[in-house]
Amino acid sequence: MVQADSLNKLYIEATTACNLDCQMCLRRTWDEPIGHMPLATFAKLMDDVAQLPAPPTIHLSGYGEPLAHPHFLEMVRLAKATGAKVEITTNGMLLTPKMAEALIELDLNRLMVSIDSVQPELYNNIRVRSDYKTVIDNLRHLRRLKLRGKGRHSNPQVGISFVAMRSNVADLPKLPALATYLGAWEIQVSNLVPHTPDMEGEILYSRSLRSAAYRASRWVPDMNLPKMDMDTDIRGPVSDLYDSTVSLSWLDQSMSRRNNYCRFAQEGYAAIRQDGEVSPCLPLLHDHPTYLLNRRKQITHLSLGNINQQSLGQIWESPEFTAHRQRLLDFPFSPCSTCGGCERFPGNWVDCSHNTFPTCGGCLWSQGFVQCP
Repeated sequence: MVQADSLNKLYIEATTACNLDCQMCLRRTWDEPIGHMPLATFAKLMDDVAQLPAPPTIHLSGYGEPLAHPHFLEMVRLAKATGAKVEITTNGMLLTPKMAEALIELDLNRLMVSIDSVQPELYNNIRVRSDYKTVIDNLRHLRRLKLRGKGRHSNPQVGISFVAMRSNVADLPKLPALATYLGAWEIQVSNLVPHTPDMEGEILYSRSLRSAAYRASRWVPDMNLPKMDMDTDIRGPVSDLYDSTVSLSWLDQSMSRRNNYCRFAQEGYAAIRQDGEVSPCLPLLHDHPTYLLNRRKQITHLSLGNINQQSLGQIWESPEFTAHRQRLLDFPFSPCSTCGGCERFPGNWVDCSHNTFPTCGGCLWSQGFVQCP
């Protein structure tokens, strides 16, 4: 069992600079200045990590491309020196042969690569300024280097991160073959967070926001399904269940088990912005708009301290951060993302249950629609 009171995973935004301009990126809504975390700040943070009872997993990710940081490899080296497991999420364009060799030498544990289509033209349209062939060639070279060294099981372990949308969902069945071709061991699929009105038309969960299949309620029966074939005779009836008035479970695993579940609080996660501000989660790392149910909602970021002024341990154990985690465990918030839409609260400052900032009932992460590597 993961202990929520211990810091188990730390997302660090090394930079907000990026070499791409992806369709669904939050950065398209920004007027924030682009910045890199100073190497001295990162080094001080790693000193803080070394003082913790046990080092958390360090994931270099945020709303920028970590490989674009001028001291990225030194950051990986410093992070590994703490004894932590170190991971990154990258778009793969800067994963050159030289970079791949360096990451193998540094024993990076996990490398997640964002690949949102197996069709070059569609991929290039989604990942603006990227090039599908370059990313695939970079990953194939990384695989060859691993095979020449310790073998296919050596680090970094490679995974594919896929943002599912209406325009690319047909590619889902093709991802396992791509993973095998690239030597990837996992495929992480998340839904889209619509930051612009046009991207709301790409979401795949409009009906699921209110579906009984994903709700646990005393007003509807529960149906527990076993393993079964998903052939043409079965897919239709199972699909119909999602539109019925029944709460679904598979092998006693309720489809509603991730409702009102903040993984960041439940599993002991935190996020640090490139300027040192510490947030309880990635959704509250920056100010940004979201568009859902044809309404705009302005999300205001939450900072619980800055690592330039306090140690990471002091911030994590502060009364403010501790109370915030407990609040998320209790989850008293109104179901803003699933109740059908509300015009009364155009931000995350208050909800109809009289909860005040930050109100997390409308968070797509807490309802199981969005997940991070």
